[in-house]
Amino acid sequence: MSGTVLTRHEVDYVDLQKIGKITIDQSPEGGVRILVDGFEFEHAGGCREHVTKALAWARDVLNTEVQANRLIPGGHLVSIFGMSQEDLDAADE
Repeated sequence: MSGTVLTRHEVDYVDLQKIGKITIDQSPEGGVRILVDGFEFEHAGGCREHVTKALAWARDVLNTEVQANRLIPGGHLVSIFGMSQEDLDAADE
């Protein structure tokens, strides 16, 4: 709803169904332009809520990557479940 503050629940992205694309570039006026496209949510009311959910998701993904780069040489964390160390080693070969 235009003119109202979105609640924490309204910008929670737990209902994310499809990851889209977020592009950050320079606008023709010289400012910054952020384009959101292709994200799908089960419960996204209006355009403002939809875009804000996508941006919140991207914020959290980017923050995780920033923290990984701060702590781990080369950054990028990978999380794998259900593989033995031998399977992981074999996958690297």
